[in-house]
Amino acid sequence: MDKPDKFQIEVYNALRELGIPAHVKGYEFLKTAMNYLRNNPNAIYSITKELYPEVAKMHGENVKSSHVERGIRTALGLSRANDDKWYSVMGKVGPMPNGEFLATLNESIKVKMAMEEVEKKNEQN
Repeated sequence: MDKPDKFQIEVYNALRELGIPAHVKGYEFLKTAMNYLRNNPNAIYSITKELYPEVAKMHGENVKSSHVERGIRTALGLSRANDDKWYSVMGKVGPMPNGEFLATLNESIKVKMAMEEVEKKNEQN
């Protein structure tokens, strides 16, 4: 297994902070979907036609896109975070629909990483 990069670590941290249980299949689907969206950002506009089928393919031939959708929905529903925690991580109160969650988390991680890069450059100057 490859060493996780900064983006993957941020995804892991956000899912953990939101109390999404790691033992459910949807947790793995969320991580895979986030990695796919990082490289294919327009997939967020065709979740059922592109994102879910691609995530399903990555998890084996017996996994269908309906399993991915249901797994993610279940994982989000099992979140143990309260509204304050959702707001601090996502900037919104949750849980929320799958597509909104994925788009919001993707954007918030990108913004956080960009802000950290700017802060790092400012410290060097």
